[in-house]
Amino acid sequence: MELTNIDEFNLMTGKVFARLYESFPIPAYLSPTELGIPVSKGGEYDPETGTTIGEEPPTCGELIFSHSVQWLIETGYLTCGSLPAGCMPSLRTHFPHARLTAKGLETLNAVPSNLKSESLGRQIASASKSGSLELLRMAVAEALGIGAKVFGRYIGADT
Repeated sequence: MELTNIDEFNLMTGKVFARLYESFPIPAYLSPTELGIPVSKGGEYDPETGTTIGEEPPTCGELIFSHSVQWLIETGYLTCGSLPAGCMPSLRTHFPHARLTAKGLETLNAVPSNLKSESLGRQIASASKSGSLELLRMAVAEALGIGAKVFGRYIGADT
């Protein structure tokens, strides 16, 4: 069975959450290779034209990684530092100094009412290490649902 984009997003989010939860409060460097995602070969920079030549298109994993991390930043689950000047690719795949925000940490520290034992962050980290894709997808879906409620409290909305 082929995974849908939302399945791929949930798996990628699980890997990112696991990495950041385990390193918290120390910032982590996020890149596809850090999470074991296959990457395309980069090309060579041509100083005469100012372009990169011989570059392969990004892999599906790189695309899912890039857009998932950017969404997690835009929705307030994590922050990251900026790239050095002149290093802003059109598809950002490197996120230095990434760290969970208060919203992200509160979400991952939540203990689902049906389990009452282990936080979602620990569940996601365990599922990511064990390779249990279904458990990882379920834990991420639960975390994002809790995160939406947390965000609603921050902005004063009833959820």
